Amino acid sequence: MLLECLALGGAGVGIVAGARGVQRVARASGALQSTMLVPLDPTRLEPEHIDVATEATGTFLGIQDELLIDRMRTAEIKQAKLNKGGSSISFRLDFADGSRAAFKPEQINPQTVPRKEVAAYRINRWLGFNAVPPATMRTLHRDDLVGKLPPEAAFLANRINAETTFDAEGFTRGEVSYWIPVIFDSHLDTVDGVMNWWRWMTVGEEIPPEKFGLLGQLSSLLLFDLLTNNSDRFSGGNLMASKDGRVLFWMDNTFGFQIEPEGHLRSRTYLFRCQKFSRKAVAALRRFDLAALHQALQPEPGVLSENEMASVIARRDVALRYVDGLVAQLGADKVLVFP
Repeated sequence: MLLECLALGGAGVGIVAGARGVQRVARASGALQSTMLVPLDPTRLEPEHIDVATEATGTFLGIQDELLIDRMRTAEIKQAKLNKGGSSISFRLDFADGSRAAFKPEQINPQTVPRKEVAAYRINRWLGFNAVPPATMRTLHRDDLVGKLPPEAAFLANRINAETTFDAEGFTRGEVSYWIPVIFDSHLDTVDGVMNWWRWMTVGEEIPPEKFGLLGQLSSLLLFDLLTNNSDRFSGGNLMASKDGRVLFWMDNTFGFQIEPEGHLRSRTYLFRCQKFSRKAVAALRRFDLAALHQALQPEPGVLSENEMASVIARRDVALRYVDGLVAQLGADKVLVFP
């Protein structure tokens, strides 16, 4: 509740009125100061040209995406372990070749819709990011899950059968994601964490040099979470990082893509606490239209409906109006500070 109060309270950084034509931008000097209404400028300031990825290829932690995806689609399952701590069904799959993947099946829990993780991965790749672990759809049989539980976890079969959506032949459709070997909580969603990055991401405040790279990733994640309407990010435990704390992993995207043209209040509010962004991220968003979205999702047909896709583009417009309002009021050199 305290974090929600921090997020929804009006202190010191910009608040946007979405598609309503105005936005409230705080003058930046760290402390609470007066705000002013700034008309949304229809003429967007175009950053320098960059090359934007147009397909889901690249590397993740040094491994080619397509190698990971091909393996996850076909590898023989040696063991399935039900992950702890979540309110929905999620597995760690150990493959016979020694590799691993996370698997989320279709299920009765509405907060987990597997196809949406695949959509988030494909969109992240088109935009030029490599922060969402590679993910793809895969159909598994009950025997691949319940039948591959370790003996000491056999008692979990009842829960798996009750919550997983199996068809009459015992199959379930779900998504497999690359299993990151080591992750740590970034603590960016704690009270202290939010207060710190909120201050550092306000124009006029200095970013500690050792935090510059991490906060650049966070600013792009805030844009991405509005685009995908992931209101679950700051609910606790969904801001994971590498062991050295330098790389953010944009995991757990199965709750997003609700059809809300302006985005969920939580997603908008956290974005509007940030006044510093990446030039490349903003440039990529400008080029991300409906045709680009169709192109991004072409390798995985059906992961988003037409209405869901239209809602994505509407939220892109909200994000760009916010950034453009900041640029018009505060200047591009102060807002577009990350590469």
